Amino acid sequence: MMCTTHLLKKKLNTHFGWIICLFIQFDGISQNLGQEFYGIASFYSNSFYNKKTANQEILKKKELTAAHMDFPFDCLVEVTNLQNKRSIIVRINDRGPYRKGRIIDLTDIGAKKLGIKKVGLSKVKLKVVGFEKELMLIPYQHLILDGNPRFSRKFYQKTKLKYNKKYRLKKRITHKKYLKKRKFKKRKRKKKK
Repeated sequence: MMCTTHLLKKKLNTHFGWIICLFIQFDGISQNLGQEFYGIASFYSNSFYNKKTANQEILKKKELTAAHMDFPFDCLVEVTNLQNKRSIIVRINDRGPYRKGRIIDLTDIGAKKLGIKKVGLSKVKLKVVGFEKELMLIPYQHLILDGNPRFSRKFYQKTKLKYNKKYRLKKRITHKKYLKKRKFKKRKRKKKK
């Protein structure tokens, strides 16, 4: 990124060239794996289909793709509808939505799976689960105890169980540059006397 701005400054070695370099927008902001965002989701209008997106792909109704203003292209995002708890994983291939307050635009099939198609807008949670078309965080259902069981001489009340969604890291990841390196501190062992 620095190389392109440096070359532009050399080519346009004037005050005007310096001003242009200040206003260059780069493709996406770096995101961390597992980062969560909350906002309002909408879906594409019919006039956008079969036209090129910002990623130079043709937008299709039957593909699980979406538009986001900041996420890098080919980033995989899990979108969860907070009203009915349905979730899907979509790939970012476009920029948008350009309406204030909206965080993501979904295609037709994605909006139907989340239950947004009939309502129009919905509050959603976004979680970054992969980069460069590779799913790195795999969601799974974890069974937890919701409340303690109550015992009585007359009857036995069943325990309240519910599923909680958790994520595990994929074992073989090809793009390891997106993983954060964990630093482990060496613990000093005390000598026995």
